[in-house]
Amino acid sequence: MSILFDKMNFKGVELNNRLVRSATHEAMADENGFPTKNLFKLYERLAKGGVGLIITGYTFVSRDGKSRAMLGIDTDEHVSKYRELVDQVHRNGAKIAMQINHCGRQTTKDMTGTQTIAPSAVKDNSFLDTPREMTEQDIENVIEAFAKASKRVKDSNFDAVQLHGAHGFLINQFLCPHTNRRKDKWGGSIENRMRFLKENLQSMPESSW
Repeated sequence: MSILFDKMNFKGVELNNRLVRSATHEAMADENGFPTKNLFKLYERLAKGGVGLIITGYTFVSRDGKSRAMLGIDTDEHVSKYRELVDQVHRNGAKIAMQINHCGRQTTKDMTGTQTIAPSAVKDNSFLDTPREMTEQDIENVIEAFAKASKRVKDSNFDAVQLHGAHGFLINQFLCPHTNRRKDKWGGSIENRMRFLKENLQSMPESSW
């Protein structure tokens, strides 16, 4: 068990130990995705408590992919507030990464202000909405949104960025043949279904981190 408390270096980021607080939706953001005082207090407690790395709750890259009380990183105005959050975590001895995400069909029009979008128009049985199938331009717009969000994460002084590719959100929707029934280059074969994930990764070159 002692290895849990040994320092480790992860891609150039030195952690005080191997205790990681994984991404969890705290629901501590205002309607524009800015972190609230409660989130500051939570992360301060985690850092002071000895967590080596904090990964934020999922954070929307564009308004058409947001959910209720979800953190956001879709504008440059978010950067200064996140710098305060990162500085607080660092002062208390921990590192912090931001998880960025687009909910795709796993949200509602009431939350996004527009019809939900997804690889294919397959109804979500939890949110009870049928999304609009994304156009080629929609796909390119979201890839650009992920790239811009990643840069803002960097500008906010986070130690790392994490892409959310699970739990039925947009990246996962492209990967899954149930939610991706496209016949173009974004669907069909596993190679095509992986294209959205790969292009998002390629839009965020390692040199930017």
